[in-house]
Amino acid sequence: KMSGREKGNVRYTAIGRIADRVIIATHHHHTAGPPAQKYLAVSQKVLNSDKVLSQQSANVPNAVEESSCLMQADKDYMYIVFVEKHYPERVAFDMLRQVGKDFKDGHSEEGKVATENSLSKAVKKWMAATSSKFDDVAAVDKVAGVQAQVDDVKMTMEDNVQQMLRQHEKLEDLEDKADTMRSEASKFKKGAGQLASRMWWQNARLCMIISVVSVVILLIIIFSICKPCRGG
Repeated sequence: KMSGREKGNVRYTAIGRIADRVIIATHHHHTAGPPAQKYLAVSQKVLNSDKVLSQQSANVPNAVEESSCLMQADKDYMYIVFVEKHYPERVAFDMLRQVGKDFKDGHSEEGKVATENSLSKAVKKWMAATSSKFDDVAAVDKVAGVQAQVDDVKMTMEDNVQQMLRQHEKLEDLEDKADTMRSEASKFKKGAGQLASRMWWQNARLCMIISVVSVVILLIIIFSICKPCRGG
């Protein structure tokens, strides 16, 4: 399994002997991806290609699923690495130069007579360390490190902008609700005023009617008990 600190950028590394086109060492670093056989098959094709070999260095995008294949060769050996497709090319070639130096320093003579894949165990320790080192691009490349910091700042700014936009949308919603409430309150106030006016006029009419009825009743009572008022 991949270590919690591994990013999966460096997937597979191989070393081939140019004289007889034999892969003499491999290291499958990112085991969570495609099986080693896929990387090995492509590595063998690259090693067998005279066209690729004539270039001394090459980059084959998406050679194995989401991985790019990069190779660098000297007069005796070809060094191959598979990395994540967006991995910086210059960093991948830096890794290949490091792999070539470490191999030449420790296994140059063995490599001349090694059989197919026979040096994988011998190179595993330092090749795993080199793969882990270059797996973290920002740690080995200053430009990538600065870019990572820029990306972090950019993401933070984007998050802040998104939060501000969400807050702005909430404020707009609150303003819309407040406008609606003000409109409803205005309608209610207007309606209440009209109702109060109607009620006042109704009360006034009722008072007038009661007053008139009271006067009429009073007059009837007066005329019924007052003989002089009746004229006889």
